[in-house]
Amino acid sequence: MKRHATTIVLLLLAVGLGVWLWIDRDRVTEGERQRRENNVFSAWRREEVSRLEIAHEGETIVLERDAQGDQPWRMTSPRQERVDQAAAERLMTTLEFAVVVRKVGDASGAGESATLGFDAPRATGSVAMGPLVFRFTLGGASPRPEGSSYLRVDDGAPFVASRELTDALLAPSDTYRDRTVIPYLSLELGRFEVKHAGGGFAVDRRDDRTFEVQGLGVSASRAALDKVWGALAEMRAEAFPKDADADRLTASPTLTIAMSPREAGKPPGELVVGEACPGHPNDVVVLRRRPTRVAACAPRGAIDALLAIAPAALVDKKPFSFRHDEIEELRLEALGDRPGDAGDAGLAPRAIELARRGAGFHQREPEDRELSAEEADAVSELLSLVELGAADEVERGGGAPFDAIARARVRAGDHEETVEVGPFPPPPTSGAGDGGAPPGAAVTLRRVRDDARLRVTPALARRLVPRATTTRPRAILGETRRVARVVLRCGTPQELVDGGAGLKLVEPSGYETDGSIVQLVDGLVRGKALAWVADADDGSFGLGAPVDPPGPCRVVLSFADGNAPATVRFGAGGEGGVYGEVDGRPGVFVASVALHELAKRIYVSHAALRVPPEQIESVEVTSRGRPAPGRDPARLRDAVGGLFADRAVALGSSDVGPVDVEVQIAVAEGGPPKRVVCAAPRTTPTGVWRRCATPSVKATFDVRSSLVDALVASEPAPDAGARPAAGSDAGARTPSGSGAAHGPHPH
Repeated sequence: MKRHATTIVLLLLAVGLGVWLWIDRDRVTEGERQRRENNVFSAWRREEVSRLEIAHEGETIVLERDAQGDQPWRMTSPRQERVDQAAAERLMTTLEFAVVVRKVGDASGAGESATLGFDAPRATGSVAMGPLVFRFTLGGASPRPEGSSYLRVDDGAPFVASRELTDALLAPSDTYRDRTVIPYLSLELGRFEVKHAGGGFAVDRRDDRTFEVQGLGVSASRAALDKVWGALAEMRAEAFPKDADADRLTASPTLTIAMSPREAGKPPGELVVGEACPGHPNDVVVLRRRPTRVAACAPRGAIDALLAIAPAALVDKKPFSFRHDEIEELRLEALGDRPGDAGDAGLAPRAIELARRGAGFHQREPEDRELSAEEADAVSELLSLVELGAADEVERGGGAPFDAIARARVRAGDHEETVEVGPFPPPPTSGAGDGGAPPGAAVTLRRVRDDARLRVTPALARRLVPRATTTRPRAILGETRRVARVVLRCGTPQELVDGGAGLKLVEPSGYETDGSIVQLVDGLVRGKALAWVADADDGSFGLGAPVDPPGPCRVVLSFADGNAPATVRFGAGGEGGVYGEVDGRPGVFVASVALHELAKRIYVSHAALRVPPEQIESVEVTSRGRPAPGRDPARLRDAVGGLFADRAVALGSSDVGPVDVEVQIAVAEGGPPKRVVCAAPRTTPTGVWRRCATPSVKATFDVRSSLVDALVASEPAPDAGARPAAGSDAGARTPSGSGAAHGPHPH
C-alpha cells in the first residue's frame, strides 16, 4: 500500500487541479492577464471562440460556430445564412490583437469631455470563448488619435480604442455575408443550363471529367467550360440590394441559370438575372431563388460572358481532353494490313508505346528502352502539337460503322481516352496545301468516348499514327563539323566560302558579306526543327516543286573535313512553318519560317549604305529635289552612321526608281565620297520602307523609312539662335571633327 501512496496522491492532485481548472474556465487566469496587460481583451482563447454578437444601428449581428467541431462560421442574425469566412477571421484577428491606445484622462487626453458616450453607445456586444464571456460597449468618438473611440470591456475602466477596432465594431452585417452567389461548384453538377431570349445552352455530365453538349450529342470542350466556370466564379456579390428591389428588378429576367446536382437528394439551384443594381451601374441584380434565397449585385461582365456562349462554341474539337503535360502514357497502333499514313514508306513500326518516367519517357514498344533527352523532347513536342490541334468539323457518330487504320490511346491518372484514325486522302499530283495535302483534304477521326467524328487535317492525323520519326530528335543535321562552304539556291544564287576568316561571298563576287550567314548555318547544323511530321516525302510537301527560280529552295553545306556534304531542301508552307528534308536521309520536318527566310536572304552587307560617323567630313541632304531643312550636325552625322538596311532586295543594279531623298557624304582624309539615294516610302504589313542604293554597290536595299526620315526631318541646331529660313541648306552640311565616334551596328 505504501508503494502506491505517492502515485495515489499525485493522481488526486491532478484530478483536483483538473476540477479547479474546469470550475475556473469562466475566469481570466493571472498568467493570461499578465501576457495581455495592454490588450483590449485580457484573455483570448482562439480555439474556443464560438459566438460573437455586435448590436448597432438597429441590427444585431450574431456570428456562431461549433468551436469543438472546428466548423465554419455562420450568421444567425439579422439573417440565417453562410458567412464570408475570410471576413469573419479578419474580425477575429482584429479583436484578438486590439490594444489599448491610451487610458482616459492621461496627459494626451487632458481636457476631453467627461461624457464618453456610454449612455447612448454606438455599439454593444459580446465575445464568447466557451464559458468565458467578454461584454463590451463602444462609446463616442475620441478627439485623438483620429478615428479612435471610447471603449469599455465588462465593468473595467474606459479607454481609447484604435480606428481599426472602431471600424470593425461599426461594420454592417453585409460585411460578413458570403459573397458566393452560385450554390454549387462544377464538380457537384449533373446538369448546367443557361436560358435567355436569344437561346442559351445546356450541358449534361457524361462522367467524372466530361460533359456533353445537350442537343448535339458530343462532348463539351474543357477549355470552353473553363470559361463558363470562370464566369460563374466572377459572379460574386459586390453589394446586397434590398429584397423588394431584387424582386422588382428580376420580375422579367434577362437570363436564368438552372443547376442540377449530381448527388441524389440535393435540391436544384436556380438563379435569375435582372436589371442594373441600384447605386451600382456596372452590376446587375442576381437573385438566387433555390436552394436558398440570396439577392446580390454581381458584375455585368460575368453575365455578358454567359450570354455570348452558343452551344456550338462549347463543342470539343480536340482529339483528347487532356493537356499535354497531364498525359502519362501514349500508345500509337496501326490496325489491319494497311500502311499507317501517306509518306511512311513502310518505315513505321506497328506500335509505339511510351510512358513518362520522371522528366523523360520510357519506351515499351517497339523495344523496351529509355528515351534519350533529345528523343523525350521530341515526344513532349508531339504531345504539345496534338493538344493544339483541333478539328474543322465535329459531328455526332450515332453508332455508325467506322473504318480505322490506326488507333491512339492516352492515359492520365485513372482515365484513358482513345481515338481511331480513318484513311488518309491520296497524295496530290503536285504538292501543296497546309498539312502536306491539297486544300480541303481531311482525315476523319472517331473519338471513342463520345463516338464523335472529327474532320482534321492530315497533319494532325499523322501525329496519331506510329511513325519511325515519332521519337526522332528534332535536330535537323546535328553536326559538329565546321562548315567550310555554303551554296544557296533559294532565289538569288550565292556561294560563300570560309578561307580562314569566316564565310565570305564568292558568288556573286565584289560584295561585302553580311554576318547573319552564321545564323543560317547555326540553324541548320545545330538548330531544331519544329517537328518531324512524316517518314518520307510522298509528293505532298512541295519539296520537289520550284518555289523560286531556278528550282526548289535548297542549301548545300560542305564541311572542313571534305566528307559527306549535306543538302537541305525546303518545300511548301504548312503546320506553322515550312516543310523540309535532308537529301539521303528519311523524314520530313517542319522548319521555322525564320529559318526559311534566312535561306532566301541575299547575304550582301546591310551596312553598304552607311559611313561610320567618325569618318564623315560633311553631309548634304536633298529631299524631293530641294535642300533638306537644317539639322544639328552631330545628329545628322549619327543618322548617316545608323543607315543600316534590313535586307538586300536585288543584285546587279542600284536603280531604285524615282529618287525621293539623296544624301551626299564627304569622307574625311581624302576618302572617296558616297552618294545614297532612296525612293519614296511604301507601307507594307511589316512596316514602312524605302528602297535605297548607292552607286558604288550594285544592289538595292530595303531600309526602314524612319532611318531615312531622320535625315530630312526639320530640327534646329541646339546652339542656333533661330531656325534657318525655308529653302536654306544651313545646318545640312556637317563640318569635320565634331561629334563622337560610333561603333559598328550589330547585325
